[in-house]
Amino acid sequence: VEIRRNVKDGTVDLNLKVHEKGKQSIGLNGGVSGLAGGFIGLTYQTNNFLGLGETLTFSAQTGSRQTNFMFGFTEPYIFDRPISTGFTVFDSVYRYDQQQELSILENQKISINPASAQNYTQNSKGFTVFASFLPKRFSFTRIGVTYGYSKTNIDATTNASQILFETLQFRNFSGPSALRGIVSSKITPSITYNTIDNPMHPTHGKSFALSLGVEGIGGNARSISTIFETKYFRPIHHRNVLGFRLQTAFVTGYGGIEPAPNNRFYTGGDDSIRGFDIRTVSPVAFVPVTSNTSVSFSDPNQLSGTGQPVTRTIGVPLLSYTIVYPGGDTQIIGNVEYRIPLAGPVSMSLFFDGGVNGILRRSQLKLDAGGFNQLQTTFPNVSISNSLQLAPGSNFAPRTSTGVEFIVQLPIVQAPFRVYWAFNPTLYSHVVTAPSSAFYLSDTFKNSLPPGVYDLQIAPYLDDLLKNPQQVYFNERRSTFKFSVSRTF
Repeated sequence: VEIRRNVKDGTVDLNLKVHEKGKQSIGLNGGVSGLAGGFIGLTYQTNNFLGLGETLTFSAQTGSRQTNFMFGFTEPYIFDRPISTGFTVFDSVYRYDQQQELSILENQKISINPASAQNYTQNSKGFTVFASFLPKRFSFTRIGVTYGYSKTNIDATTNASQILFETLQFRNFSGPSALRGIVSSKITPSITYNTIDNPMHPTHGKSFALSLGVEGIGGNARSISTIFETKYFRPIHHRNVLGFRLQTAFVTGYGGIEPAPNNRFYTGGDDSIRGFDIRTVSPVAFVPVTSNTSVSFSDPNQLSGTGQPVTRTIGVPLLSYTIVYPGGDTQIIGNVEYRIPLAGPVSMSLFFDGGVNGILRRSQLKLDAGGFNQLQTTFPNVSISNSLQLAPGSNFAPRTSTGVEFIVQLPIVQAPFRVYWAFNPTLYSHVVTAPSSAFYLSDTFKNSLPPGVYDLQIAPYLDDLLKNPQQVYFNERRSTFKFSVSRTF
């Protein structure tokens, strides 16, 4: 700034030397992260579209987990006021394979119980329209509102995912069709306050962000969600930085509808608690499942040509429980980092992460009414809850992680590459056993059998079958070593 004072007129002239921001940019990025997996992407942006200051953006990214396409337009100043408006159009595919992701993160082949693996593919298309403005009386504050419309299809590729998604009442009907055409029409007002000096390498400042999303203005999904996040950075000894982040989130359904599966929270990974794998922190629940098992017995009243009892087979309805991970409706995450610059683009951080993920409103895990009535009719001898039962100790089980990470700012893609080692003082390590299975045969049917057949042949076989409920051994690692192209906050 060049300052020229005019003492005679009592005025001051300020000459500012500025550099015009690049009008157009093309970026190529890629890497590995806990959320996106391995990926490569291309971004094009023009910051002065048609010479009027608008921003036009196109991005495409494909990888092992995600494929995203986005086109956006932003008008930064409208009606001669500091009001920013714009829209985005998107198409995304998210593929989640639990065994594959664990194998990638562990760098070795990991085997998990196929009966409890929750694999699925989620395809979403839609658009958003947004507007925000800066109030004159409140510096560094922005108030905005966003409307989003999307259509989502979920393809459950394992039995556990299919059972969970088709059992919960997150639409007016249940079954496989409920996973197709989940239409979300959502309006989200928000307010932010931000004095952080640099979005990539902050040294001081603080920020607060609060949003409230209401889903159900049209569409077939019904939910209310709120997210609050605050950050604080403070310089230490002029060169080091102490950073804090707190994030809370809550979602609930209304009108007799539960939140859709893609609206629930799963914690873990690079952006939350670093020592735990992506989407592995969730309450554990049991879903009742009916099946029909064949039981064979020798009928002493019917003899074959050789004089031996004829073997007969009957179908017996069997009630068992599948272990699933429904995701939480409440999430609290806290992060602390002490950042130390080393040389040039290289720095290190000492970190501590902690958080909980749980289900506050258990009434939002109710079984589909039609399916529940069918269970009660088929098994009148068993007391069945109309809500999913949770595994002891899994709801709001605290997780903590601490360690050290080294970050290098890559000059070409302008992205932070980091490697870190994490130690997990608090974790969830239990053998989760599903509730005992059950079967039902009416007294009329039992009495129709030859004497002794039920007590000596059928009942012992079924009792042995019920002695082995599903079990999953949760053995979360005490420490881990990972790398990614991202920062936690």
